[in-house]
Amino acid sequence: MLAYLLASTIPVSAIALLYARWEYRKRDKLSLLGLLLLCLMLFMPNLVFHYAVSFQIPDSWISYAGASISLAGLALCLVAIVFFGSVSKVLCLNAGVLTVSGPYRYSRNPQYVGWLVFLFGYALLDWSLWCLGALAVVALSLHLLVLIEEEHLQRVFGDRYLEFCNQAPRYAGRSAVKA
Repeated sequence: MLAYLLASTIPVSAIALLYARWEYRKRDKLSLLGLLLLCLMLFMPNLVFHYAVSFQIPDSWISYAGASISLAGLALCLVAIVFFGSVSKVLCLNAGVLTVSGPYRYSRNPQYVGWLVFLFGYALLDWSLWCLGALAVVALSLHLLVLIEEEHLQRVFGDRYLEFCNQAPRYAGRSAVKA
């Protein structure tokens, strides 16, 4: 079951990413189908985590670290979504206004960084090759999605987005320009 789930995430991710890129280029937004494909792309590796990890109350320092890291990642993800300020932006249905405050001062993609940190912490609860494979698929899929979104945002926001790219790193770090 785990091998099938992990192997099927690759073609699903490829289809979701290609479709998202096509929609962003042709329509400048995602349709419901595009959104569902991206959700499926992110959901399938999580099934691997679910079946590979038998969750128990933390009983070792690494389990406590994993739980703490997961909570921190989830908090970052949720804070980033709140700063996004719009459900349609979160769902990639409308570019809206460029968000450059809050966690976006330190990362252009804090919601994805938070999600990966969450999954990494979850994987620490019961580390296995399945978790490592699922984490790698999610990381690669999110990176490719970020590249697609960056192309779209540059087209939508132009020089303002390029300025933002010079001020905030793609994933993590300090902003180049002090506010």
